[in-house]
Amino acid sequence: MRLPDKTIVIVLLVLVVAALVRCSNPADHKVSKSDTLSFSNEDVVKGQSLAAANCQTCHKLPDPALLDKVTWRDHLLPAMGRYLGVNSVASTGKLISPTSDDYYLPARPVVDSATWARITVYYITKAPEHLPVPHVPEPIHNLPFFEIQATPAEWILPKSLTSYVKIDESVTPHRLIISDGMTNRLIVLNNKVQTLGSSVLDGPIVDLLFQKSKITATTIGNDLWANNFKNGSVGEITINKKGVAALKSKPVFEDLSRPLSANIADLNGDGKPDYLVAQFGKMVGRLSWFEQSVKEPKEHVLRDKPGCIKVIIDHSKGKLPDVWALFAQGDEGVFLYTNDGKGNFEEKEVLSFPPSYGSSSFDLVDFNGDGFKDIIYTCGDNGDYSQILKPYHGVYIYLNDGKNNFTQKYFYPVNGCYKAIAKDFDGDGDLDIAAISEFPGSKTPWEAFVYLENKGNFNFQAFTLPLNTPFHNGMTMDAADIDGDGKTDLLLGNGYVPTGTKSHDKQPLFLVLKNKTSAAVKP
Repeated sequence: MRLPDKTIVIVLLVLVVAALVRCSNPADHKVSKSDTLSFSNEDVVKGQSLAAANCQTCHKLPDPALLDKVTWRDHLLPAMGRYLGVNSVASTGKLISPTSDDYYLPARPVVDSATWARITVYYITKAPEHLPVPHVPEPIHNLPFFEIQATPAEWILPKSLTSYVKIDESVTPHRLIISDGMTNRLIVLNNKVQTLGSSVLDGPIVDLLFQKSKITATTIGNDLWANNFKNGSVGEITINKKGVAALKSKPVFEDLSRPLSANIADLNGDGKPDYLVAQFGKMVGRLSWFEQSVKEPKEHVLRDKPGCIKVIIDHSKGKLPDVWALFAQGDEGVFLYTNDGKGNFEEKEVLSFPPSYGSSSFDLVDFNGDGFKDIIYTCGDNGDYSQILKPYHGVYIYLNDGKNNFTQKYFYPVNGCYKAIAKDFDGDGDLDIAAISEFPGSKTPWEAFVYLENKGNFNFQAFTLPLNTPFHNGMTMDAADIDGDGKTDLLLGNGYVPTGTKSHDKQPLFLVLKNKTSAAVKP
């Protein structure tokens, strides 16, 4: 079913936001003396203690230095005030739909006006005029080990919004799978990047799980735009040799709040496969697992909060699997759920981040070869209330001390960074990094894709696509062997909405980067 034009316009707003972020220059923000009311130093001090008491019930207490004065004053504080019932729509007595954000907010203020005024003046007074700008040498505009393969002409489009890409190694020869989030079309190509077929489904696919005899698909809903509707689903699909995809008659789970993934594993040791489902949601969402029972699956909630963006099931300890999860909304952080062997899980927050970070991805990889899995993490979701360039957006590496305590070892700034994949792309025995950005800066468009070649001792040489390569916003990415030559290739999903003089331009829905290293890469 094709989305109506109105819905498509709404979906496109996510890329318009990206364009605005590109144009946002910290130097353009100015605060005049008349913008702030007269408050005493005592009010500022009280504001700090009041913020500590009222502004960390839903997330980590934000430091004023995380954002500039204008962003705090004009965007963040008005938005956050609503979460404390300040200027609440509910207080007017109007009926509010459960699909509205206001339905979930306090009907009456939970702080008085004097308290909120002091909190406001604390943040505006202590915030910097401008955020610092990282001084990073521009990457080399040439990929040392990759060659760009031509995208078929039918997928070079005036607008693009890729919701998912996958290099499918479950079949031989391997194939490429692309989900066009604008048209809900699932596209299948062979290992020579030739189109096999495409199918229009009920919504954008955001995750596929390949098992022996089935493919489990996660559909976020009717479209990609943030909302409180419960129209996401998890179900099985088939993809035939001609590249035609079809949903099975009834989803395994439906009426979900913007689900992003479904994993399958025996979590309680009863010999039956259980489902682990991440519902990102908006105002509500949760991470839960569904125990298979005689009548219908029984839900067990691991974390009853929205924002679960990535889940990893860890089988490495030789027992029933543990669960790792990244939450990226409000209370941002990486959480470990340790399995007691009976389906009960103990939660530990191993990393915590301020809400302005915009956590976007993580993975478990051993960077220093000590046998313990470290964390590669990215932050850069810039589509909410603070749409400015942030010096702390980028790629991070956190090392594991062997007891799942993590310390930051490396950071590479990338505005709007959305995902990073660590693999030995060049076959020299260490881990390199491929990273994408959904919200690159206007003066640094190359951030849409960055390749970091590991030179040893956590030193990386940065490369990017050749100049004028048509790749605007890095929406999604996968890494695997496309053609069976033993080398890890890359598949990049693009996002593009032309504006102004570029209104007639076209860009590819996706890019294939073929690995051209001389030696086969060890898995």
